[in-house]
Amino acid sequence: MKAIDHFNRYVSNVDKFIDFYTKVLEYELIDKGIKGNGKPYAILKGHGHELFISEKDNFKIEREKNFRHLGYSIENVDEFLEKLKQKGYVEKDKEIIVKTFSRQFYIKDPDGFEIDLIEWTDKKGFYEFLIEKNKK
Repeated sequence: MKAIDHFNRYVSNVDKFIDFYTKVLEYELIDKGIKGNGKPYAILKGHGHELFISEKDNFKIEREKNFRHLGYSIENVDEFLEKLKQKGYVEKDKEIIVKTFSRQFYIKDPDGFEIDLIEWTDKKGFYEFLIEKNKK
């Protein structure tokens, strides 16, 4: 593993979080929009990682319920998954999720907290996609 890649969490108000993270913590807003469920989301870039935030119905401020997962950037997702399978940390039929700009899989810690293990196949392309998308 190299580093934390991103955090993804629910928030009470996307605009308030954008304001706080850009002004107080010096993040950069790189994407903002409406998800398929009609709820606002944003992606903020900061200090070697991204913060993905989105609103949800019936949001309550409950720390253990508003944080979705941690994402760790890894060099070789196939190798890492195979190692976890051999050690019995994941089920033998666990598969890699292939997306346009990444290959990844999810695991859970002993308390059920989700962890995203992601190998970016084209992170620069991901950023370029967001820039182009936001020009429209």
